[in-house]
Amino acid sequence: MGMDRQVVNSSLFRFPGVLQFGTNYVHESAIIGPDVKLGNGNFVGPFTAIVGNVEIGDDNWIGPNVTIGTAAQYHGSRNEWKEKDFLPIRIGNRNVLREYVSVHEPSQLVTVIEDDCCLMAYNHVSHDTILRSKITLANNVQIGGFTEVQYGCVIGLSTTIHQFTTVGAFTMVGMSSVVAKDLPPFCKWAGTPVRFLGVNAIGLRRNDFRDDEIAAIGDAVVGNGEYPPAAACHVERFRTRNAQTHREVALAEVPAVTYGVETRWRR
Repeated sequence: MGMDRQVVNSSLFRFPGVLQFGTNYVHESAIIGPDVKLGNGNFVGPFTAIVGNVEIGDDNWIGPNVTIGTAAQYHGSRNEWKEKDFLPIRIGNRNVLREYVSVHEPSQLVTVIEDDCCLMAYNHVSHDTILRSKITLANNVQIGGFTEVQYGCVIGLSTTIHQFTTVGAFTMVGMSSVVAKDLPPFCKWAGTPVRFLGVNAIGLRRNDFRDDEIAAIGDAVVGNGEYPPAAACHVERFRTRNAQTHREVALAEVPAVTYGVETRWRR
């Protein structure tokens, strides 16, 4: 981070003891490893540890007691000793990682958090997991390895996601759910195990989908039509995502809906 360390006026931050390194603000109690690369405009809170081969973009807020880059949790993990070069963790721009979030080093590929994600307190991002952009994880979401959560998802608090799972774009998962199968995009899911609750019309509307597009998505979800162009790229990304085992995603069964098209996808 360079040698231009400056003490910052404590009234500017909640935490006294913040130091400035160029355009980044790092608390004096934080640990930043020698291989870590920070972009610009980042904040790193007290007692946070970022170690290993970690690359972080710009304007991220990384709160207190966050750990990024510790070893993957699997049998035979090397933990503290370094048998080879650390594998990469890539974190993009404008993300928020709240208290006690953990992001683990990959075991084989890469661990990724893209852009504009909000990870609330106590979330765990396991090894080789990919979080696409604009994802919200409520408190205490636990994600198994080799999982991909795709664009614009909202995952409810205390949800557990099994390893090698794919969660399609603009999915809403209710709190305390257990996700043990791949979830197609655009839908609401909840329960133990999760069950289909309809199309995520509110989430789609918040992401600038028109009502006619939402209706077309709803028909396509139950197999009664084609996805509109605005949705097709997200469907393709879901269908072609392979886990490390090269297992293609398994399409969850979505029950048919029999009531009127005009009111079908309003909620």
